[in-house]
Amino acid sequence: MSSRKHATLRTFLALLLFIAGPAVANVITSPSDDRSYLAYQLENGLQVLLISDPHTDKAAAALDVRVGSGSDPEERLGLAHLLEHMLFLGTEQYPEAGEYQAFIQQHGGSDNAYTMPDHTNYYFDIQPQYLRDALERFSQFFVAPLFNPSFVERERGVIHAEFSAKLQSDGRRYLAARRQAFDPRHPESSFAVGDENTLADREGDPVREDLVDFYEAHYRAESMNLVVLGRESTDLLRDWVEELFEDVPVGQVIAPQTEVPIYPLGALPLLQKINPVKEIRQAVFSFAIPSALDEYAAKPLSYIASLLGDEGPGSLLVLLKEYGW
Repeated sequence: MSSRKHATLRTFLALLLFIAGPAVANVITSPSDDRSYLAYQLENGLQVLLISDPHTDKAAAALDVRVGSGSDPEERLGLAHLLEHMLFLGTEQYPEAGEYQAFIQQHGGSDNAYTMPDHTNYYFDIQPQYLRDALERFSQFFVAPLFNPSFVERERGVIHAEFSAKLQSDGRRYLAARRQAFDPRHPESSFAVGDENTLADREGDPVREDLVDFYEAHYRAESMNLVVLGRESTDLLRDWVEELFEDVPVGQVIAPQTEVPIYPLGALPLLQKINPVKEIRQAVFSFAIPSALDEYAAKPLSYIASLLGDEGPGSLLVLLKEYGW
C-alpha cells in the first residue's frame, strides 16, 4: 500500500469510528498510537475529529453527509448522485470548475467522492503543507456551491454514460437482479445511479431546482461528520476548521426513511438465476440479518466471516473439497 493510501486510510478509519457524542469527546486510542486527537462539535452542529501526526507524509480530510440515494425523490432517482458530481464544479469563492481538483493534483494529492443509500462521502489527500488551502476549497462545497446550469447538463450526460457503460457488467447486473427482490420501500432497492431520463428537465420542473432543494433540505451541519489529518497541532487544526466550516448552514435535519426489512416478509427463502454476459459460474448465498452497527466494537460479522473463510483443517472449505464441490 502506498504512503498516500496509508494517510487516507487512517482518516477513513477514524471517520468510521467517530460516533456522535458531546461537544468534546474522549477518543480511545491504541497504546502504540502516538498521534494526537481531538473530537468535538462546532456550534452549528457539525461533528469534527482532528488528528495531529507530525510525521505524516500526506494530509487528508473526509466529510460524510448522512443522506444518500435512499432519499432520492421517487420522480428523481439518481439526484443524490448528481448532487455529488455538482459540488466539484464551482463555488462562490472558487467559481472555476475543476479548480479544486487541479489544486489537489498539482500538490501531490488525490480526491474523490461516492454516494451510498444512506450517506455520501467526500475526501482528499495532499502534501501536508497545502492542507489549509485545500480545506478552504473543500469547505466551500458545503457552504456555497454554484450549481452552474451548464454543468448540470454536462454531468447529467456523464452520469448517463456511467450507467450505459455498465449495462453489460455482470457485477452491475447481479446487483440489479438482487434489487428486484428487495422491499421497494428499502433504500437499497432504488435506482441509485440515475440516467438521462430520471434526471431530465421537465416542463415546469428543471432538475437544477430539484438539486438545490435537495441540497438545502439535507446538506445541513447537523448531518455531517468531518475528519482532518495533518502535521499541525490539534489547536491549529481546530482554528482552521472553525474558520472554514462555521458557515455550513444549520437547519432541521430530515429524519431518515423508516427502517423496513430489506426483503419483504415471507419472501425468503428465494432463488434467483442470472444469465451472465461473460463465461461465469458462481453461487452466492446471502442472508438477511439485523443491522450490526451497534455492535461495531465487538465486530460479530468479522468473526463469522473469519470462520466461513478459514481454509485450515476442519474448515468449511476442506469439507466442500472432500465432497468435490
